[in-house]
Amino acid sequence: MTAGAQPLTLDCAALGCGLPAEVLPLDEVRVLLLKRQTGWVTNAVWQELVRRAHAEPEPWTTVDAAMMMPGLKHIGGNLGSRFPGDRNDPDSAILEGFLQALDIADTRARKVYGQLYWAAFRRGHEVCNSERRRAMTRSELTNVADRRSAEGHPDLVLAGAMLSGVVTPQQADLVSEVLLDHDNRTTAAKRHGMSRYQVASELTTASRHLADYLLGGPLRPAA
Repeated sequence: MTAGAQPLTLDCAALGCGLPAEVLPLDEVRVLLLKRQTGWVTNAVWQELVRRAHAEPEPWTTVDAAMMMPGLKHIGGNLGSRFPGDRNDPDSAILEGFLQALDIADTRARKVYGQLYWAAFRRGHEVCNSERRRAMTRSELTNVADRRSAEGHPDLVLAGAMLSGVVTPQQADLVSEVLLDHDNRTTAAKRHGMSRYQVASELTTASRHLADYLLGGPLRPAA
């Protein structure tokens, strides 16, 4: 953000937002914003940051993410204790929520900073809630599998489910790697050429189908 021969700056005098009336490096602007509680000051700066990101996505999209990083880290800290899985997942979702909101933000909005912040928070919150539901499903699935342990090794049970069409081969691989062998979901995603969210979706579907299979309920075809 401030590296190189020509660090990025903001002309705070032109903004007329209550910051020192001079051209300041962005890292200094960020420090000043953290110290000041006046909402209109923050909003004036962020209106300009959003305008620049829309006009010149690079480097300004990356710069805006760096400027918002204290807020994003605060969100991650608040949500981290609620998240039962890989901590990289909510952090990535929080950043994704911010970037999506940045892309469509209205530079004339009176509270553009708040819109960006809460978009990031909502995305992180959604991922936390989703992962908590998946964790409950995995716990139920593990309990059922333990009760059926006499039928064979979990991988054999999983293979039987795959042959019965309950889960797809890819879903079976993911269940074996992530749920049975406790592999990192991010690593599994890279191995299969998928995003973390695609892996999460496949695991959710597979867990539900396997729960029905192990409980002897109505079988749903793998999808």
